[in-house]
Amino acid sequence: MLAELTGAVVLSTDLLRRELFGDAAVQGPWRDIEALLHQRIQESVAAGTAVIVDATHARRPWRLVLTQALALPAPVEWIGWWLYTPLSTCLQWNQTRKRLVPEPVIREMAAALADPVFGPSRAEGMASVVAVVPTHVRELEPLLRDELARLDHRIRSARNRENRFALHGYSRLLDVERLLYLLRLLATYPDLDAADPATRAELEAIVSPLPEGNLADRAAAYLRRLHGECYGDATAIRGDLAWLEANGFCSPEPALAPIKPPPAVVAPKGDAHWPGGVNGGYPPLGDAPVFVRVFTLLRHLVQQPFDRAAGTPLPEHLISQIETVPGAYLPGEAATLRKDLEKLLTPYGFRSRNDNVRHGYAIGTALLSANRLREIHGVVSQAAGRLADPSAQDLLVELEQRLTWGGVDTAMASPVRAFANRSIVSSALVRPDSLASERQAEFLETAIVERRRVELERYASVASFPDSPSGSFRAWPLQLLFHNIGWYLVYEEDSVGRAEGLIRSERIDRLALRRSERGYRRSDDAHADGLRRLETLLHLSGGIYFGDDLNAQLQLCSPTPKTRAKALVTLRFCCQSWSFAFIREGLQRYQIEHTRYSKALPGDTWWHHPKAPHVLEAGSAADTHPYPVELDLPSWTVARDVDLRNWLFGFGAGIRIESPTELAAEHRAWLERGLAVYANSL
Repeated sequence: MLAELTGAVVLSTDLLRRELFGDAAVQGPWRDIEALLHQRIQESVAAGTAVIVDATHARRPWRLVLTQALALPAPVEWIGWWLYTPLSTCLQWNQTRKRLVPEPVIREMAAALADPVFGPSRAEGMASVVAVVPTHVRELEPLLRDELARLDHRIRSARNRENRFALHGYSRLLDVERLLYLLRLLATYPDLDAADPATRAELEAIVSPLPEGNLADRAAAYLRRLHGECYGDATAIRGDLAWLEANGFCSPEPALAPIKPPPAVVAPKGDAHWPGGVNGGYPPLGDAPVFVRVFTLLRHLVQQPFDRAAGTPLPEHLISQIETVPGAYLPGEAATLRKDLEKLLTPYGFRSRNDNVRHGYAIGTALLSANRLREIHGVVSQAAGRLADPSAQDLLVELEQRLTWGGVDTAMASPVRAFANRSIVSSALVRPDSLASERQAEFLETAIVERRRVELERYASVASFPDSPSGSFRAWPLQLLFHNIGWYLVYEEDSVGRAEGLIRSERIDRLALRRSERGYRRSDDAHADGLRRLETLLHLSGGIYFGDDLNAQLQLCSPTPKTRAKALVTLRFCCQSWSFAFIREGLQRYQIEHTRYSKALPGDTWWHHPKAPHVLEAGSAADTHPYPVELDLPSWTVARDVDLRNWLFGFGAGIRIESPTELAAEHRAWLERGLAVYANSL
C-alpha cells in the first residue's frame, strides 16, 4: 500500500532470495543477498526512483549499513517506517504463516526494537521515523496518507532542533559508535594482545583463527563479529586509533589536554555520494560540546577506572577530578554527568548494569596478564611485610582491593621469589611523627614528587655517627632507599647561595617531617641534577654514606674523568685463598670498572669469566695472603664508611690491608681489640 501511495519500488529480501535461490524459504549466504540488495538500491537511486526496502531491520547495524554505510550515486532521504506491532500479536500472526519463524527469534527481535538506547531513531541518519501500529486502525490507507502529508513538517521541526549542533568528524552515529566500540575493545584487551592463554581463549571465542595484520585490521575483524559489519571499516578504524592516540587515551599518565574532535566531514565531489542520507538526525554526541565533555569523562574513566572517593557522591567526585580540563563538566552539573553515565557507560559496556565498579583496565597502561599481576602482588607483599615499606603497605591494600574488583584471585598465590633481608624497624612501633609511620611517609613521598623543600628534625636521642646532622634542618628530599636493614631518606641540603647542596642519607625512623613548604619548590631540572649526582655517588661509593664535604662530592660527580679520578683513593689488600673465593664472586659489590682482582696461582682450578677484572699479578705461593685486590673508592668511603668496614673487617685475619696505611692500622687495632676481649679467658 505504501508503494502504491509513493510510487516506490519495493525491494524485498524474500523476493531476492527467490530470485537467487529459487525459493524464498532458502536462506542462502547473506553476503550474496546483501550485494544484490545494495546493487538494486543504487540502480533505483541513480534512476531517481523511490525505494522501499522491505526487510526485518530489527538491529541497529542492519539499519546503519543502509542509512550511513552505503555509498549512493545521489543524495537520499531515509524514512524509517516502524511497524510497531505488539509481541503477542506477532506471535499470533506467526502461527498463520506457511513458513514459521522460531519463537525465540521473534522475541529477540522484538526486544531489540524495544531497546530504549539501540531501538530505531532519527540519530541513525534517518530524516524521520514513523511508528505505525497496524492493530490500532482498521484502514491503513488514511493513516499512511496522513503520515506522508505530515512528513515535511516533522522533518523541518526535527532539523530546527538540531540546527544549533556544532558538527564534527564523529557527529554521525555510525562513526561515534565505532569509536566507542573500539575504545571498549582496547580497554578490555590492550593492543589485542593474546600472549597469555586466558586472553587468547577469549579472543578466539570472538574470531577464530585469530585475525592477522596491524592493529586496525585486527580490531576491524573483532568489531565486525561483535557489533556488525558496518563497524568493521579498517581504514576508518586506523583514523580512530590515531585520534585516540592524539587525544591522550593511550597515555600511561592521566591526560589533561582538552579533547579535540576532528573537523566535520564534507561530502566529496564526484559520482558517488557520501554515505548517509540528507536531513538525517544526529545523536547527542553529534554536538561538539557534548562530545568533548563526555569523552573527557570517558578518557578519565578509561585511564583511572577505579577512581572513587569515599564519602563523596561519584558524579561530584568525577567532576572535581576533570574540571580543570577545558570543555569538561562544570561544578553543579552532576545531574548532567549522571545522565551521561547512564546513556554512555552502561549501554556501551564501560560498566556493568547495577554496578558502580568498572571491571576493566586502561588502554594506556600496558596492563599485564592475571599471572603477571599476581607476581606483582607477591613482590609488593614482600616489600610491605619483610621490608616494612610504609608506601608498599598502603599500596598493598589498594592493590588487593582492585585485583579483587578485576576478578584476579591472589588468595592462593604464593610468591616464587622472596626477600631474606628484613627491616629491623617495625613501622607499627615507631614514633607517630616519624617518617617511618605510614601517614608521614605519604606526606614525604608527595614532597618528593612535587619537588618541595621540607623541614626535617633528627631526634636527639637516636643513635648517631660523628658527622650526623642534629636538630632541625631544611632539605630537598630526593629518594627513599632500602639499604641492608631499613629504609633511608636521601636528601640534598638546602645550601644558601649555592645551586647544589650536600647529599646525605638518614634512616627514616630517626627523622620527623616538621613542615612541607608549599611555597618552596624547585625546577624539574634542579631535581634531576640532584638525582644524577646521587646516582653517581651510589655507583662509586658502594653504599649510602657520601661524606660531609660538598666540594668533594662535586669533584666526584664531575663530567671530566680526570677530575673524578682525583677524588678516588685506592684501597689495596691481599687475601687468603678462602677469603678470596668469597670476594671474587661478588663482582658488583663495588663498581667493576674500579675493581682489580688477582690472577690465579699456578695449579689453581677456580673458574672466572673472561671479562672479570683479574689483572693483578698474584703473590708468592709461600705467602699466607697471595691474592691481591684493589678498589678505587671515594676518600670518605675509605675514611669512615661503616658498610666497607663491616664487609672488609668481617674477613678477620683472612685479609691483610696494604694501603692506605691508616686503614691498615685501624684493621690491626680492630683485630687486637677483639683478641683482648678473650685474653683473660684463654
